[in-house]
Amino acid sequence: MSGPTPDAGAPLRFEPTYLVTAVFAADAAVRREPHRAAHLAHVRALLADGAALVAGARADLTASVLVLRAADAAAARALVAQDPYWRHGVWTTLDVVDFLAATSHTLGRT
Repeated sequence: MSGPTPDAGAPLRFEPTYLVTAVFAADAAVRREPHRAAHLAHVRALLADGAALVAGARADLTASVLVLRAADAAAARALVAQDPYWRHGVWTTLDVVDFLAATSHTLGRT
């Protein structure tokens, strides 16, 4: 199942990628339930079209974390702003930072 070994000296091919941390409201357990199905549908769509590389919640349930492909930080924020959790106050704070994601693509494996 291994492909050709990439040239160790080849340049890395990073795409614009953003690490998003979306902090849950103090009452997120109550706020989340009515919007969970729509939130999961939104996340599935982001994953299916490749806009999201990964998405999930921290184990301590204080925040969600997403790794998004987007043209810039504003575009990444706009993707998250469409999520029902953001629109309905389940998330209260968004932190969007540039992220150098090591993937098979960036490491020259595909």
